Amino acid sequence: MIKLTSPLHAGLLVGIASLALAVSAQTPAAAPTAKDKTAMEAAFTRADGNADGKLSKEEAALMPAIAAKFDQLDANKDAFLSMEEFAAGYMAAS
Repeated sequence: MIKLTSPLHAGLLVGIASLALAVSAQTPAAAPTAKDKTAMEAAFTRADGNADGKLSKEEAALMPAIAAKFDQLDANKDAFLSMEEFAAGYMAAS
């Protein structure tokens, strides 16, 4: 068994752990399946009460996981979620 007591060893461990985390963060998420896309579009359509093709905060409130991240998902900061913005949150919540 190797004892890692020196600052160099500790630094190496931190560096390796950081590298592993960075690599895993860059691994792309699995692409949604056709079933996922259908479910996502259906959820978006159900929530889009006025059928304007975007979700307001009030409409998004029907889905707590989306509502909780609304401001993060609203990439263009127009106070609405497009289908693309919604999809990012939907796939993360699934």
